[in-house]
This record gives sequence, C-alpha cells and structure tokens, in this order.
Amino acid sequence: MDMELEFVRPDEIERRSFAIIEEELGDRPLPEALRPVVLRVIHTTADLSYYDMLYFSPDVITKAQALLRRGCVIVTDTNMAKAGINRAALARLGCRTECYMADADV
Repeated sequence: MDMELEFVRPDEIERRSFAIIEEELGDRPLPEALRPVVLRVIHTTADLSYYDMLYFSPDVITKAQALLRRGCVIVTDTNMAKAGINRAALARLGCRTECYMADADV
C-alpha cells in the first residue's frame, strides 16, 4: 500500500479549525471584543454549546487588559490550563501563572 502523507503545519491546522468554528457559529451575534475568547474556548473544548453557556461581566476585556498591564498573577485550576498560557508573553507584562492542584495543602 503506497500512501503519500501530507504535512500540515500546526498553525494551518489551527487556522482551519477556527474557520470551521466561525462557519458553525454562522450569523450568531458575538461582540468583537469577546470573539477571540469565545472562539478559543470552543476550539479548546471542541464544544460549540459554550457559545450559549458563557457569560461575561461588563467591560471584562478592558478590565482584564488593565490587570495584565499592571502585572497580575493568573491562577488556574489545572496544570493543563496553566501550560496553555504563553509564559513569555506574560513575563513581558510582569505577570505569572500559578496552579495549586498538586500542592500538598490542596
């Protein structure tokens, strides 16, 4: 059996995945400021129903950006979530991540 394998770059796979999500969401309203967050949640979970379940406080993006600019600590509830956060980008902002799930006290 002679199979030719196609190499697809990870960034191309991600681009295609986000395009599929956008297509699946169709014309559902989504504020532009929240779009990247909602799309990333759906991409990470592979669950379009998050579109209907997510709730955002007023001005959450502006508030989050202000916290990041001040140098905050992001606490996650899983090491996998922590690993998915860009440490180099956070370091440039003076931020860091913490996850206490493996701590003896927890």
